[in-house]
Amino acid sequence: MSLRAARETGKAVQIRSLTSETTEVYALPDGKLRADISAGMQRFRRNGSWVAVDQTLKPAADGSVAAVAHPGDLWISGPQPAGEHDLAAVGTGEDRVAMRWSGALPAPVVDGTRATYVDARPGVDLVVESTRQGFEQFLVVKDRAAIDQVAGIAFTFGGPGAAAAKQDASGAITLTGASGRQTFRIPAPLMWDAKKTVAGTPALRKPVRTGLARGGDRVELKLNPDLAWLRAESTTFPVTIDPTLNPATTTFDTYVRDKVTTDQNQEPDLQIGLLATSPPTLARSFLTWDTTVLSGKQITAATVSFWNYWSHTCTATSWEIWTTGTSTYTTTFTNQPAWNQREATSTATHGSTDCADAWSNIDGKNFFQHAATANKTRAGMGVRATDETAVAGFKQFRSREGAAATEDPKASVTYNAWPTVTARATVPATSCVTGTGRPLVNTLTPQLKATVTDDDGTAMTVTFEWWTLTGTAPIGSVAVASVASGATATATVPAGAFAEGGSYRWRVKASDGTAGSDVPTSYCEMTVYDTAPPVAGCTPGTPSDFNGDGVEDVAIADPDATVDGKAKAGRIHISYGGTGAVQNVDESNAQVSGAIEAGDEFGHSISAYDANNDGCTDLAVGVPFEDMGTIVDAGMAHLLLGAPAGLAKGPASLTYHQDVGSTPEAGEAQDYFGFSVAGSRTPAGQSYLVVGVPGEDIGTAIDAGVAHFYRGALNLLLQSGTPIPGASENDDQNGYAVAASANHFAVSAPGEAIGTAEFAGVVNVFSSQELVSGLPKLAANLQQDTANIADVAEANDNLGKSVAIAPYRPAGAPAGQADSFVVVGVPGEDTSAELTDTGLVQRFHVTAAATFTELPAISAGAQDGAYLGEDVAVVNTAPAAEGTNATMFIAAGAPGEDVGETLDAGRVRVYPALANPVGTPVVIDRRESSLPGAARAQELIGTSLTAGPKRLYLGTPYGDAAVYAFTWSGLAAGTATPAITWKPGEGDLPAGAAAFGSAIG
Repeated sequence: MSLRAARETGKAVQIRSLTSETTEVYALPDGKLRADISAGMQRFRRNGSWVAVDQTLKPAADGSVAAVAHPGDLWISGPQPAGEHDLAAVGTGEDRVAMRWSGALPAPVVDGTRATYVDARPGVDLVVESTRQGFEQFLVVKDRAAIDQVAGIAFTFGGPGAAAAKQDASGAITLTGASGRQTFRIPAPLMWDAKKTVAGTPALRKPVRTGLARGGDRVELKLNPDLAWLRAESTTFPVTIDPTLNPATTTFDTYVRDKVTTDQNQEPDLQIGLLATSPPTLARSFLTWDTTVLSGKQITAATVSFWNYWSHTCTATSWEIWTTGTSTYTTTFTNQPAWNQREATSTATHGSTDCADAWSNIDGKNFFQHAATANKTRAGMGVRATDETAVAGFKQFRSREGAAATEDPKASVTYNAWPTVTARATVPATSCVTGTGRPLVNTLTPQLKATVTDDDGTAMTVTFEWWTLTGTAPIGSVAVASVASGATATATVPAGAFAEGGSYRWRVKASDGTAGSDVPTSYCEMTVYDTAPPVAGCTPGTPSDFNGDGVEDVAIADPDATVDGKAKAGRIHISYGGTGAVQNVDESNAQVSGAIEAGDEFGHSISAYDANNDGCTDLAVGVPFEDMGTIVDAGMAHLLLGAPAGLAKGPASLTYHQDVGSTPEAGEAQDYFGFSVAGSRTPAGQSYLVVGVPGEDIGTAIDAGVAHFYRGALNLLLQSGTPIPGASENDDQNGYAVAASANHFAVSAPGEAIGTAEFAGVVNVFSSQELVSGLPKLAANLQQDTANIADVAEANDNLGKSVAIAPYRPAGAPAGQADSFVVVGVPGEDTSAELTDTGLVQRFHVTAAATFTELPAISAGAQDGAYLGEDVAVVNTAPAAEGTNATMFIAAGAPGEDVGETLDAGRVRVYPALANPVGTPVVIDRRESSLPGAARAQELIGTSLTAGPKRLYLGTPYGDAAVYAFTWSGLAAGTATPAITWKPGEGDLPAGAAAFGSAIG
């Protein structure tokens, strides 16, 4: 209410519920609060209302005297006859205490806060002075002749607040009520003569020996002044003797001075610096502030003010405030609280002979912020001169015991309630954990939540930040404005910010518009995934490393292998490069739902990529001839997950097929789902998988084909019309071949009719990241009747029977440009009417802006039936760098090429990918300087090619079954000899292969 009123009126509005004896709080128009805090009591409660303290004494009609407004209802006696009488009484209810006097009393002379009984004893004035919460009583011995009048004076205390008394070692007396609670304290009585310091204070104070006795319902305090000192010639009259009665308080101030061993808490001044006594004596002061309203708050400004009524000089001299320990009645020069931290310095100087009394101010922001941060309700402050060796630095300030409450030490503190984050959560739900126990979150776009409060009721801006685990700056943030106190703000991490399998931390900051109020929370951590949970213990950075040991492995498929007596059930052999061990994987041990069945061809297509980004490579496996119940050859695909124990020996494999979950389309006979598979990760680290289904019928179009795109929660169907250009037609076979890289993926339809040319073929390239109308954005439609593409579409070209893709940064392009290099096989291309099916390989640069250019096509020369492009592979060995012919290579298979007189022995040609002109390739075939053994008829070398970052893999499944690995560096140097060979029956590889190496990952 007060804050709203302050904003609406543009004026400070008092928050009366926060008023205390020392503090008033105001709401400010800018949404902050200001606490005006005094070191001494300024007001007290009377009849439910706050009343300002006024110590001024006023005579009553009956001759007694009372303070105008005193928290203890101070009453002072009027004239009294001989005998014992109440001299003064203070306190309320069960705390009231009366001080008694034995002897007649004249009518008091009232002056301000003092009532003086002149010659209450011969030569001795009795003075009662109203203090802020109690009173002080003085005996003023006016000359030597009156010394005997104070040789032994007794004061008695009665009333409910004086049920018991106790004297400590210092001579101070504590009075307690019937409940045992302390009611008042009488500091050890002192006496002093008329000699003064330059500061106007007594030059010497001497303790008064006391005696304490309990009798009946009262306590007797007997004063025994040092008569020898009183009679000494050096003593200057008048001499003052005082006992003081003060209640227990929650604030405190005092000063200490070298050589002064008594408690100065009741004195009306605070002293700092070197006092010009002889010898000079050093003084320091201490205060205890009530900081209850500031606890836990943000301090935006603070000024501490001391009424400076005396300084040694008017020249500005430096002084300081410190955070100290708490001062008490036992604080003396030799027993000071700890001086913990200097908080501010000021040179304000007033009150000397040539400058008027005034407030000396100092910046208190740091002092009060330290107290608020520590949640202190009482804060100890020390005040001292900066140079404690020079008398010029001496100053006197009014203490909280001064006669005028308006001159008490005070502070004006502007503060703000820290916006507080009271709860954090995520969707999916997690706990806030750091370290190895951080939770797994099944999304790359988690929703972050924070519930915030502001004690001032100010609307807040809540900022969510997310960081890598070791990052020095956030990698992203979202600010949610105008969040009401008590409300929950939400933010969703945008797509592309988190990578599959990545570990991240996040935190929240809430700001109410006050500078510095947005203090961040601690971090929460999470590991995110949308494909499969990452596995611990894998070493990242090595391709095709299925057990994450940092050494490249290889997956060799034999889809025609007989397993458990079932022909063409299919098997995959994993050869581990680090150990040399071989693991044989089939549907019985691949943690998949399918059973071993004849004709399934498990491993007809495979693709190695790290789907969950944990450092252990995973393997997508196509099983296109899998029956789904009674649906023959509906097809299926599996994602076998890598783990330190090996492939499919950790988390359960994932299975993909139609007719499940949100997968578009229904499973049908001869769909051949999984005929082709390709997986990769986007530049943002999100994994995706493309599955070809070339046998899918669309309406009446037989074998029109489709492809499925899986990325996180996305499961999108790609078919002719949406988003593949053109209409669905018989034998299009969309998805016959697929390829994937970071920036783009490609889907081929080698049966696509271009005009009247049936089976001419087409390849469509899509963005791996960008969606348009909820489907992958088309980047290029590649077919020979398209402008800027060489050749013309002809029947049975089969453009796209093979396709390969790699990330590509053209020369001069900035780092991170998301282009791709696409290689398309056209094995049915005719060179002439006489030379048919010689084949062709076409090369394309596809840009992030969805444009493309073609490099010169690669042909096999004039050999009929060579089928160049039956399979193709492309690699970029340095994808972050500008592409060159030293880092990018193409391998193209010509399985129908004759080697000498050996028909269809087959060859592979390797070219620098960017070569223009094409130049002479490195040729791989069976000869002494290349593959071992002699050329074999119908071996069809060139039907199985896979490009890894370091090696080209070549499978020869139809002759002398083997898989050969060639280093790219060796091929670049002209060497066509394999570096590694895997053959059935050798090492731990089983014999009896049927199509060993027809797919490699």
